[in-house]
Amino acid sequence: MLRWIGIVAVTVGLGGCAARPMRTLVSYEREPWTFARSSASKLTTRHYEIYTTMRDEVLVGALPGFVEAAYEHYTQLLPPSRPPAEKMKVFLFASRGEWEAFTRRFAGPRAAVLLKVRNGGYSEGGVSVIEYVRHEITFPLFAHEGFHQYVHHCVNGRLPAWLNEGLAVYCEGQRWGQDGLRCFDPWYNPLRRNDLATAVLAGRLHRLSRLLQTNAGEMIEGSSQSVATYYAQLWALVLFLQHGAKGKYATDFQRLLRSLADGDVERHARAVHIWSARPTFSFGEDLFRAYISEDLESVEREYVAFIREKFLN
Repeated sequence: MLRWIGIVAVTVGLGGCAARPMRTLVSYEREPWTFARSSASKLTTRHYEIYTTMRDEVLVGALPGFVEAAYEHYTQLLPPSRPPAEKMKVFLFASRGEWEAFTRRFAGPRAAVLLKVRNGGYSEGGVSVIEYVRHEITFPLFAHEGFHQYVHHCVNGRLPAWLNEGLAVYCEGQRWGQDGLRCFDPWYNPLRRNDLATAVLAGRLHRLSRLLQTNAGEMIEGSSQSVATYYAQLWALVLFLQHGAKGKYATDFQRLLRSLADGDVERHARAVHIWSARPTFSFGEDLFRAYISEDLESVEREYVAFIREKFLN
C-alpha cells in the first residue's frame, strides 16, 4: 500500500532549528514482514527498506520520514560520491531478545563483538540494526548508525575513526515536536553534553592526539566512562572545527569534507607523513595535520577552551 507522510526540512541555524521549517511529503509502501514467527512490517521509501517488529503505530508511521530526513541531513554534511546502488536496509527491533537473535544469525563470527554494544545499535556491511530502548536513546542512535551506513553506500573515501565517529555523533542531535521530527540540531545532545561536562570537571579528557589516533574498536574495550568521554569529545571536536576559535578552522574542515567525496584524502595524509619525523603513519592524525593544522598543541588549547566555554556555562 502506498502512503504519504509529512517531514520537515533539516536546515538548522547555529543555535537550533530554523524558525519556520518547510514541510515536504515522503511516499512509502508498507507490507507485512515476519520475524521469528512474529508479524512485523516492512516499509519501503526512496532510499531505504525498514524492517521493524515495533507495534506502536505512531512510531512506525514516523520512521519513513525520519530516515529520509536523516539521509538529506547526511548529504548536506558530507557530500555523496555517488547515490546508493540499492535501497539501504534498516532493522528496528522491539526487544533486546529479537535484536540479539537477529545479530547472531546476521553477523556470524562478528556477532560476539557486536553483542557487547550497549543499547543495541550497529552498522555492519552497510546494514543498520537497532534495538528500541526509548525514544530519546533510540532515535539519536538511529541517526548515528545511519550516518555510518550512508558512508558505506555513498562515500568513496575512507574516513579516519575520529571523523567517522565524530560526524556520526554530530548527527545524533534532533528536536521533536507534537507533529514529529522538527529538525536535526547538532548542538542539542543532552547525553553527550553531560558526558563531556563530567569528564572536564573530573579532569578525564582524552588528549587530542589520542582522539586522532584511536579507533572505536580499540576504545570500546576500555571502561564505559572512557568510551562515553571519547564519543562526547568527538562530538565537541566537530563542533569546534566548524564554529570554534572564531571560525579559524571552518574553511579547512569544509575542504576536508568535500575532499572525502573524491576518495583521495589518504594520499594527502601520507604526503604529510613522509616529510615529518614521525616514525609511524597514523591516518587519523596525519589527515588532521594535512587539512587542519600541524600545530596540535595550539589546536588542543583552543579546543579545550571551546569545551569549557560552550559546555560548562
